[in-house]
Amino acid sequence: MREDRRKRYDDGFRREALGLIKAGVGYVSLARRLAMPAYTAKQWTMLYRSGGEESFMGAQGSRRYDWETKAAAARDHVDNGLTVTEVMAKYDVASVAPLRRWCREWIGYNVLDSPMGDD
Repeated sequence: MREDRRKRYDDGFRREALGLIKAGVGYVSLARRLAMPAYTAKQWTMLYRSGGEESFMGAQGSRRYDWETKAAAARDHVDNGLTVTEVMAKYDVASVAPLRRWCREWIGYNVLDSPMGDD
C-alpha cells in the first residue's frame, strides 16, 4: 500500500493562516510567511473567499449536488464568465475539484451537442 505523503495541517496552523487571510494577505505572502506551498495558500485563500471561515476550516463530511446545480455552476463559469470563487460562493460548492470536473464535463457535453460543420 502506498504511503500518504500529503501534509496535514493542524487547526492552530490553519487558524494562523486564516488570521493572515482575513488581514488581507495575498496567497504568495501567505505561503512565504508560513513556509507552505503557494498552491495550498492559493486554494485556502479561494476557499475562504468563497465559503467563509467554516469552509476554510474544513467542515467534515461529503456533499452531494444535484444535476441542476452542477450544470448551472459549470454554465456560469464556462459560458457566463464568473470566476471560480464567485461560482463556489453562489452555489455553495465546498471544493474546487468537483467544480473543475463539472466544467470539463460541461464543455464535453456542449461539444457533443453542437452541430458538426457549422462555423
